Parts: sequence; C-alpha cells; structure tokens
Amino acid sequence: MLAPDARTVAVDLLRPPPEHTLDRVVLTTYSLDLETLLALPFAVLTHSDGGLEEMLADPLTLLTALRQSGEKVQVFVDEGAIAIPAGARPLYAMLEASVHPVRAPHGGAFHPKVWVARFLDPAGAPVLRVAVLSRNLTFDRCWDIALATDGAPRGKQRSAASRGLGELLRSLPRVSTQGVSEQLTADLLALADEAERTNFASPAGFDGAVHFHPLGLGPRRRKPWQPRDDGGRLLAIAPFANKTALDVLTAITAADRTLVSRQETLDDLPNGALDAWQSVLVLADAAAEEPEDGTGPRPSGLHAKAIAIEHGWDVTWFVGSANLTAAAFTGTNVEMMVSLTGKKSRREAGGIDRFMEDGFMAICKPYVPSKPLLDELAKAAHASLEVTRKALAAAPLRVVCAAGSQDSWTWTVVGDFVPPPGIEVETWPITLGEDQARQLVSPSIWIVPLPRLTAFVAFKLSCTVAGGDDVRITLKLPTEGMPDGRVAHVLRSLIDSPERFLRFLRALLGGLEGLTELPAGDGSGTGGSWWVEGLGGETLLEDLVRAASRDPSRLTPIRNLIADLRATEEGRLIVPDALYEIWTVVDQALTTQEAA
Repeated sequence: MLAPDARTVAVDLLRPPPEHTLDRVVLTTYSLDLETLLALPFAVLTHSDGGLEEMLADPLTLLTALRQSGEKVQVFVDEGAIAIPAGARPLYAMLEASVHPVRAPHGGAFHPKVWVARFLDPAGAPVLRVAVLSRNLTFDRCWDIALATDGAPRGKQRSAASRGLGELLRSLPRVSTQGVSEQLTADLLALADEAERTNFASPAGFDGAVHFHPLGLGPRRRKPWQPRDDGGRLLAIAPFANKTALDVLTAITAADRTLVSRQETLDDLPNGALDAWQSVLVLADAAAEEPEDGTGPRPSGLHAKAIAIEHGWDVTWFVGSANLTAAAFTGTNVEMMVSLTGKKSRREAGGIDRFMEDGFMAICKPYVPSKPLLDELAKAAHASLEVTRKALAAAPLRVVCAAGSQDSWTWTVVGDFVPPPGIEVETWPITLGEDQARQLVSPSIWIVPLPRLTAFVAFKLSCTVAGGDDVRITLKLPTEGMPDGRVAHVLRSLIDSPERFLRFLRALLGGLEGLTELPAGDGSGTGGSWWVEGLGGETLLEDLVRAASRDPSRLTPIRNLIADLRATEEGRLIVPDALYEIWTVVDQALTTQEAA
C-alpha cells in the first residue's frame, strides 16, 4: 500500500470479485471531469485500460456501457467543482441523473473522495468495497494515495470502526443542493446500514479494522481535529498546508517531525511556521520525468494526503482527503480520513524510516525557499475569482427550455447574478463548443437541437484588473421545460438506422465484447427487411430467448432502449414493426416468467 512505485488503476476498484456482479456504487468527490465519468462505466464493463479518445471513439460502445450501468453509478460532487469537458457531447445527458451537486454544511468545500461499491454473489449476498482516496474523479496525473478494502455485512451488530462511513452515506441526501429521489435516499440509507454492520479489514501488515473519520458533517468543531494526542515521530504529507494545522501536528510530538508538501505552499507560509519541523521536503524534479521503461507518463505533482505517527512499537497511518489546513482540520470542509495501525517492524505496515527508505525519499529533495510565483496583485485576483465561483455556484440560476420550430429549441439561462467589479462571467451549454460562449446576463438564450439540451452549464470567470488563470467550472442547474423524450433523441442521434440498432442490440445481448465482432455498417438502412437479411438477423429470436432464460436482467436495458426509441416517429423507423413484434413476444414471455 505504501510503496511509491505501486500503481492502482482506478477502475480496478469497481471491478467485481470473481462470480460477483456490480449492484451499485456511490462516489464522492470534490472535483469531477464529466469525460472521466463517461469513460468509467466503459472501462469497468470492458476491462479496457485505453485512453479517453479510444474509449470515446465508438459512441455505440460507450452508450452500451452507460445503458448497462444505468442507475448503478451515483456521484456526489461539490456544487462548484465540475470541470468544463473538452468535448461538446450530447451523451452528457446520460449522466445528469447520476450527478448530484452538494454543499458543505459549514461553508467550506465538499472534499471527501470515497467510493463505496456493492457487489452481489450468485445467491444475492452483498459484499462491500470501500476505497478512500486522495484523488478526485478526474484524469489528474499527480501522485496520490488510495486505500481499498472489502467486507461483508454481518448480523445486526454495528461496527464502531465503520460508523463514520455510515455517517457520510446518510448525510448525502441532506447536503444535496437539488435533492435526490426517494428511491436513491432509501438506497443510501440501506447502504449506510450495511456499511455500519461491516468490519473492513486493514491491509496486510496492519491490525484490526480500518477506522473511518469523517470531518465537517456534524456541529462545527470548537477545536481542530487531532489525529492522535501522543507520538514519538511524525510524518505529514499534503499538497496544501497552513500554520493552524501544522501547529496541531507539532503538538503531538516533542521532536523528529518530517513535512512533505509543494514548493509554492511552503513558500507562502508565514515566517516561523516551519521552525518546529526538523525535515521539510518537496518532490524532486525527477519525480515528474518520463520513465525509461516506456510504461507511459509518470505522475506529476503532489496530491497525496497522509499522516504517520509512531507511538511505542506501533505506527498509525491516516490517509484520505484532508490537507494540512484549517478548513480541513476545523470542519469547515467535509473530509474523510481513515486510520490503520500496525507494528513498525513489519515491512507491510512500515514505520516512517522504512517508508522513506523503500522509495519515497528517492522522489523527494530538501525544501529550499524561493520567491513566490504569484505577486500580491495576482493573489488578490485569484481570491476574488474564488469568491465569485462560490457565489455563482450558490446563485438562483436555472435553465428554461421551450420548443421552437422543427427540431430547434430555446435553451435559456435565467436568474439573478451580478459579478463583482473587475470580474467577467461567460457561459454556454456544455453540449456546444466554447465558441458559443457569451456574457452572463439574464436571460442568456441559445437555439439548439433537442439532443443538445442539457442541465450542465459551463462558466468561465475572468479577472479584468490583473492577470492570472481563468476559473472554469460546470454547474448542474435546475431545469424547466426539459422534454420527457430527450434521452430518446440523444439515442436516435447515435443509433440512426436499423443497422446500428441491431449492432447495438447484439452488444447488449452478448456483452460488450460482441461489439468488436460486428461490422460497423454504413448507416444506410431504411427500416425494411434489412434486419432480417443482415448481421444474422434470422437468429435474433433465438438470441433473445437465450438471454431471457440465462440472464433475464440483460433484457432490461433492451426493454428501456426499445421503449425510448419507439416513443418517437423517427425511432419507429429505427426499430421496425417486424422487429418490434419479435421483441414483444419475448418481453411478454419474460414478464409472465417474472410474475410467476
């Protein structure tokens, strides 16, 4: 777990154990890249470790993954920290029901990075996997740390170690800014109950269960969080730090303290803030270089958060989302840290010396103060942009849609928001390119085709007084007038012929691997008898019956897809009547079987 050269692919955390299926997963994150969320179900279901463009090259393949994952993936993200995606894709409409903006109760950031996956064995018994990370749900290349552990609920007895995980899950409906459905609320409460009845085993070399420490969910703390109240040695690693948290940590030990952070963070600390630290380090330049073995780009930059405290013969590690800042330690932010304890003598647990000598020291170098990169004017501009970002995220904005002529719709951002002097705000729907951006005024109106309607709205905040980077975010806004059949139109924009529909149907029946075995088709079908003559359509009934008998759940996404497409006149050309009649026979038989 603690070896710096160990690599964990994030999607591995969601792949089921042998003979298990993924039932649902809840993800919490501070920041979110929507293209990462698009690629995640694809990578999990196809076991693909390819890059984003490879994943998105065939929208039918991606759409299959999204349809198969359905409502299984739910993401809770800080309301003002969704990134503007690089591509303007109608497929983002498929994510809207899964993305839930949340707000920290005490005015800080919603900052935990916790993944809770529920798997089912063939008998329906659940297994939970929890991953507590320092990484957000993005394609970041920084050095991060993750702890993953599995466990099964046992009886009715609650685990004191897991109580904090249940607390986080139970809080999610409450901190959601737009509310969640009754069904999702019930699912979260049930998942919290199972988590609280599960002891999650520590990794090899550590003793007992993993303990979960949520911060910022209850009443504001009167004093900062203290990981422990005693210790002989201390190692603290985080990209961000300030004097408040550093003073808390130095009070734990009398001497022998090591701090690892970013150069710019350390440069910005007040005089004397580092006097109590015997060793202060930053990442060495070599840590960001390309590897010689051709395995691809190495991580660049520090993003891991960890605290190690040696006490007696033992060492306790705290890992998770909390930086060494007042916002994290005092409960202004919502955070999640986990702790695990083991003997310093064990190689797997690792005392501080062993951890540093086993490779971490090789990617570090002593900190040497340098001139801050940002001058005071740029810092003031950055602070003003951050204040504007938070105000914008909390502003009463909404999207109003109205049908126009033919397939065109008006998509309008309305609501009151006036940026402070010196700040400009541009906005546009994320399903259009940034060349469609315009100044935020109320109302701001675009004319778009129906498949481009979206609840995701891009904003670019710029400071006109001083230089510095723009702040770019996506907000998921409440909507009015969004048509019920919008998803069907998005589907039709991708599945625009009987040929492509049959290819997609066979992928749903045979699994995603079936997509690689089918010709792409030229999209020239007209809806006659092509589906019978092409791609082996004569065996379609047999395939449907086989899927229904072996795994009826595979027909659920097909039922949803056909209903979506048959809801429109154009969709009925893609799913011809003859094909629909075959499906109806199978569906009726399946419904009778389920009722029995």
